[in-house]
Amino acid sequence: MKVANYLSLVTTGLSLLVATAMGETSVPAAGQQLVKRLATTAITGQKGAVLFANGKPTSCEVALVSNLIGYVAANCLSYSADGTVDMSQNYQVMLSDGTTTSLGMFGVYSATAHFKYDPTTFANNVALLKFNSGGTRQWKNYIGANRADWTSKFYVSRGVANTGGSAMPAWQPAQAVVEAGDVTSQCAAASPLFASNMNDLLCTTQVITTSSSCALPYSTIYGVRDPNLAVAGLYSHSVIIGDSLCKYTQIYNYYTLLTSYLEWGGNVAKSTIYLFVADVNYVNNNNPNFSMVVPSGKPSGLVVGGDLSGNSPKPIPTPTPTSSSTTSTTTSTSTSTTTSTSSSTSPSSSPTGTSTNSGQNTEKKGINIGIILLIVGLVLLVIAIIAYLLYRRYKKRKEQNQGDLMSMNGDGNNGHQDFIRMSRGSNMAAHNGQGHLNVPINVPYERKGYEY
Repeated sequence: MKVANYLSLVTTGLSLLVATAMGETSVPAAGQQLVKRLATTAITGQKGAVLFANGKPTSCEVALVSNLIGYVAANCLSYSADGTVDMSQNYQVMLSDGTTTSLGMFGVYSATAHFKYDPTTFANNVALLKFNSGGTRQWKNYIGANRADWTSKFYVSRGVANTGGSAMPAWQPAQAVVEAGDVTSQCAAASPLFASNMNDLLCTTQVITTSSSCALPYSTIYGVRDPNLAVAGLYSHSVIIGDSLCKYTQIYNYYTLLTSYLEWGGNVAKSTIYLFVADVNYVNNNNPNFSMVVPSGKPSGLVVGGDLSGNSPKPIPTPTPTSSSTTSTTTSTSTSTTTSTSSSTSPSSSPTGTSTNSGQNTEKKGINIGIILLIVGLVLLVIAIIAYLLYRRYKKRKEQNQGDLMSMNGDGNNGHQDFIRMSRGSNMAAHNGQGHLNVPINVPYERKGYEY
């Protein structure tokens, strides 16, 4: 992960230097869309995805990592009584290649909520999805990580029109708005969670007004460094001062930034997650057990979150997950590359607890080491037995050959008899009238190196 990050940073830096020297006005970062003049319409050049459940589109967007992996808000998923994701909901992701072009609809075969996701406060409101994108085309998407790099922020929503029947839903034009005004103090007063985790949450009062005059929060947030942008966070929840999304005085919308959850996501996905940063000295949070501080205070209004496509005024009920990551899978298979995740730094806020995954992994490692030692012991025992049997065979043949030689010497024709023994295919060699028995041990094993 570190090598991939640094190579990406070096490439971006060199591109910027070359562009400046040549007088160019814009330089694309690796894997990002080149735009000459940054406006909200630039979002149409970015890959995106929407989550479907039971064949119906939700208001939840997926922050894509690659053609196989993406993040989604954990409160967009339903859960079984044991705290695992309910995969009977037939989750799918519909991918967009930009504008209204579709890359298709693909089934989700694994969903993992963060091990400290709290469905009451919406702390650590992230989940990782694995899906079958089909075909051989592979690509990766960059996650905006360093807020200090950003010159502005885009709040974005993508949506699809469900045409019904078997027809593929059609992408609607993405809606985007530039962040306007600083409402940090108001957002902190409305939400103790935000006040305690300002490094990992963002807040805005900007919303989309629907045709029914109801408010709908934007689904994602993009970090902008002119002329580039990268997805950086997902809509988590809102605190409504009022009765509902259709009847309110003020709405504060909170977004979970992904930067502190990249190491956790990389461990779950067993895949590299790529960062989009401009500062070559930036180092990301490398703590896979990171979790937010959960305060004891209560929000100052009605809290809603999850799939708001029906403008629901109540939060989606979800049971509290267990302390370890709640992973659910189906029987589908997929191919992924196993690598490490990003670079190192200290966490932006202290973890409130340690995942039980560490203890489980240690126990599994101990069991695996025990099994390996047992196998090695058995192999050594088999080798010892084979060596003993070969030694006995050698000793027996040596005694028999010595008897034969004594019989030959009695005839007074030692050299002639030696060469006759050789012509009969034995391993005996004649040297100065003495017989020497060779018992070669052929070991059919060759160590080979493999590149992964």
